[in-house]
Amino acid sequence: MLGFAGIAVLVGVFLIVNTFSMLIAQRTRELGLLRALGADRRQVRNSVLTEALLLGLVGSTLGLAAGIGLAAGLIGLMGLLGMNIDADEMEIGWVTPVAAYVVGLGVTFIAAYLPARRAAGVSPMAALSDAEVAGVGRPLRVRAVAGAVVGVAGAAALAGCAVSRQTSSAASLLGLGVVLTLIATVIAGPLLVRPVIRVLGGAFPALFGSIGRMSQRNALRNPRRTGATAAALMVGIALVGGMSVASESMTASFDRQIDKTLGADFVVQNSNFQPFPREVTEKVRGTEGVGLVVRGRFTPVAVRLPDGDRVETTAAGYDPRLDEVANITYAQGDSAAALASGHLAMDRDFARDHGVRVGSTLPVRFPAGRSAELTVGALTDQDSAEGFGTQGGLFFGMGTLERYAPGGQDSALYVNAASGTGDGALRANLEETLDPYPQVQVRDLADYKQLVQDQIAVLLYLVYALLGLAIIIAVLGVVNTLALSVVERTREIGLLRAIGLARRQLRRMIRLESVVIAVFGAVLGLVLGLVWGVCTQQVLALQGMTALAIPWLTIVLVVVGSAVVGVVAALLPALRASRMNVLAAIAHE
Repeated sequence: MLGFAGIAVLVGVFLIVNTFSMLIAQRTRELGLLRALGADRRQVRNSVLTEALLLGLVGSTLGLAAGIGLAAGLIGLMGLLGMNIDADEMEIGWVTPVAAYVVGLGVTFIAAYLPARRAAGVSPMAALSDAEVAGVGRPLRVRAVAGAVVGVAGAAALAGCAVSRQTSSAASLLGLGVVLTLIATVIAGPLLVRPVIRVLGGAFPALFGSIGRMSQRNALRNPRRTGATAAALMVGIALVGGMSVASESMTASFDRQIDKTLGADFVVQNSNFQPFPREVTEKVRGTEGVGLVVRGRFTPVAVRLPDGDRVETTAAGYDPRLDEVANITYAQGDSAAALASGHLAMDRDFARDHGVRVGSTLPVRFPAGRSAELTVGALTDQDSAEGFGTQGGLFFGMGTLERYAPGGQDSALYVNAASGTGDGALRANLEETLDPYPQVQVRDLADYKQLVQDQIAVLLYLVYALLGLAIIIAVLGVVNTLALSVVERTREIGLLRAIGLARRQLRRMIRLESVVIAVFGAVLGLVLGLVWGVCTQQVLALQGMTALAIPWLTIVLVVVGSAVVGVVAALLPALRASRMNVLAAIAHE
């Protein structure tokens, strides 16, 4: 949660930097007069920073109050959903307000420092002549060099992540690569404005004539401003894109693994994967049309390994006819050896990492203090069982489990139809049998896939909701930039209106400018997100999730959505611009 809050704060930094850069540019004459009257650079810089701190103080206070109100609302909502939480018992520790003000004031100060420094660095004569303070005309060579250096380092980290064979090192390189490539894109963003926006807005002149041409040129007018505005939107979209690729790849990997492994006609499980009463097993066995039932049961175990590690994990126990309901690939041994009394099986990669071989004897501790010396009878090769189950992929026969952990309950039943019974008839009979147990459900292969997809989707929707906050802030940034841009171009707008530009045309020009900036941010974000997602899939592949899937529909929807965001963000600034008095706008200083 704090990570997503950090993303929202980062997006807010872009908004503050843009705002202060534009405000200072609009107050060029005022700052010049202050310098001419004797104010030195430090005083000008401190005046801007003081203004920023006052705004940060107000924003932090409002944010803290809104956060407390939101927390109270969420607690009340959870209470309505059945959770035993009382809003009257909500506690607000001293850390909360301290953190709110430290983050709010600190972020505002840091974001406003560069614009304040630029303002202080302008000579009085340059300022009095209305020279740009925001750095429009300054070359971008420094940005190019810095962006290239950071970008190469980030690309190297991501390449190292893709070729690494160790999950921990690959994940570390992925995190480093994501951070560095994000920083590089933010730094180099203004360099990409002209080539990319010329392509994205290339059709505007043909579609909208001179209005389209002016909107494209307005977006190109200040690459720094356009880059900073788009960067705010880019961050959220990049993370959405990366998470979409990762989740789609996870879903495809699980589907592939289920197709490869599950051989039963039906699986009977509790909806929350918890064990169910033994009477359920007996009733399923007695259901008309049932031919074979293989029980699956889980138990926590602690295993002492040859390399000295003690691993606490969950092991599974199965009935002897496991091969008839599951397709297990073995690197060594077979199901008979794995399920034999006093034996167990484990994942090949896990065994290799800990010096385990077929025939090794391992001390295993079961619940209630029972211990056993179990012999490794088989090693599995299920594209890394750890990725789809528990650490080590340990399992043994139901006889071994009953001996050392008696009295357990089944967690899954793998059911095959009897000869002459169709799947539809068997399913109807099983559902009738399980009608008194609403939590216990019957699933076929398609249902099982859907269950996994739904679980991944729940996590993904939560991530999308959290990232939505950053995207909302980014939209506010686009609105803010356009609103200030309208003020900055007041005289220009007045002159355009005076020579015949209609209000409708003016509104369209601002909307098109907003759309091209939003789509520019979306394109950068999607490119970054796709790269991050592919690298994330390479890390997941080390845990068995080897399928790579690109959610093309999501990508198309993001691009379309960014265009819609651009239109919505431009509504108020365009309306304000169209309502300007023409003569007052021309006379604007």
